[in-house]
Amino acid sequence: MTAGVASQIESSHTIGRTSQSGPGFNAPHDIAVAPNGRLYVVSRSNLSQAIRNYLRVSIVTLDEEYIGQFTEFGTDDGQITWPTSLAIDNNGTVYLSDEARHDVQVFDADGNFLRKWGSKGSGPGEFDHPSGLAVALDGNILVVDSLNNRVQKLTPNGEYISEFGKAGTGTSEFNNPWGITVDREGSIFVVDWRNSRVQKFDADGKYLMSFGGPDGEGSLDRPACVAVDSVGNVYVTDYGRDKVQVYAADGSHLKLLHGDAKLSKWGETYVAADPEMTKLRQDHAADVHAWEAPFASPIGIAVDANDNIIICDSARNRLQVYTRR
Repeated sequence: MTAGVASQIESSHTIGRTSQSGPGFNAPHDIAVAPNGRLYVVSRSNLSQAIRNYLRVSIVTLDEEYIGQFTEFGTDDGQITWPTSLAIDNNGTVYLSDEARHDVQVFDADGNFLRKWGSKGSGPGEFDHPSGLAVALDGNILVVDSLNNRVQKLTPNGEYISEFGKAGTGTSEFNNPWGITVDREGSIFVVDWRNSRVQKFDADGKYLMSFGGPDGEGSLDRPACVAVDSVGNVYVTDYGRDKVQVYAADGSHLKLLHGDAKLSKWGETYVAADPEMTKLRQDHAADVHAWEAPFASPIGIAVDANDNIIICDSARNRLQVYTRR
């Protein structure tokens, strides 16, 4: 990898706006790309009585077409309480982890509830605040079992296969791990949140390398999620610094993304409906852009088949899209 690869990563456009329902998001927490290219985005909102009903999974396209939404706050099957991550397999089946329910729920591509698996505990197939989800190359599901400081592999039906990791600061050890992804060779990347690093493993969970850490170039401060593009570049949401770090396949640091959001299509429609807001933005264009462009609490991140990098800009209720050409 060279700096030339990093120089080709550029801001493209913004998707979304603040919305209680329908087109828009409320604290988008994670994103997954379906085989047909559609984006599934989970709005985590928060647990306050006033806005917890804004929890949902939205289905949109990269060019900001709103397809629909599913699920809602609650404790019944098909409802969510404190959702953390999404993953979608090659059949379009959607997996959704919930750290308050300590389970993984499974939906079809249209959001119809299919099944659930997991319960609170530390045994095989049990979870304590599950977070990141990923689909391994063999089609099985990887679950970051955050407070048990391990990664479990289960079948799509929730049958336990294997696990790796334990609490600690050494190699193959975690302190409250969070995000996870699998690259095109099957390697597994796990965000080790409280250790402020990313660890890379082979498909069997054998430790390969780590990068980031709390100090030096490319350091991380409470990273959240990770994604890998087709040439092996690794993208990590640096939650504590409101940035996205970019690394080469060998772990060397390539680039720091600060955020460069524009007004989205949905945002333009909203502003156009209010003449006073339109004039305000026109009169203060430079100041408005300087204020709204940077990331604020970036969390979820995904890379699609065309190497579009899509980032959940959580505190600003939108997605920022970058391209790598």
